[in-house]
Amino acid sequence: MLRSFVTWFSVFILATALAACCGSTACECDDAFADAVGLQFSADTTGANPTGFRARQVDTVYLVRVPLDTTQRPRADTVQLLRPIARFSQPVIINNTTPFAQAGNRKLDAYSYQLYLAPARRAAPTFRLAIDSVQLNTDFRAEGCCTCFENSRKLVFTTRNGQVIRDDLTDPAGNNALVPLVINR
Repeated sequence: MLRSFVTWFSVFILATALAACCGSTACECDDAFADAVGLQFSADTTGANPTGFRARQVDTVYLVRVPLDTTQRPRADTVQLLRPIARFSQPVIINNTTPFAQAGNRKLDAYSYQLYLAPARRAAPTFRLAIDSVQLNTDFRAEGCCTCFENSRKLVFTTRNGQVIRDDLTDPAGNNALVPLVINR
């Protein structure tokens, strides 16, 4: 059955109007930290058993990233982050494109990470943290012409003192805010 020219023309006009409406709408999703893992160094250096860090102890941070899928030529990437004393209280953020470049379509949860603190380039590390895996549950939330990315669950598995520890870093308010993992000695 053939449709009339008027029917096809009406569908074309409607589709064009809808595309023009959605194309001119700016979306404010606030999802910059949806997949991000923030590592916050504890500043607790007082008391009988201090477990925190001093600013000079975290001025040089090394991050190593290794793909979990060993069939794709696992290659470790390393970045050195120099942190001035003024940034001591700010977390180290690992995201899909920060501080490492995104490789293909692999996201944050396709890697394991190692964090090292070393006072000098050739000195032995003074602290190590292994991030064995990150598990992300993500959804897309659509509102009108905008589709935003929403993280409904973010689990980080670390090895500390020989034990695997599961930390839930999901924003309890559901706003994709950064919930940092506090690191103690």
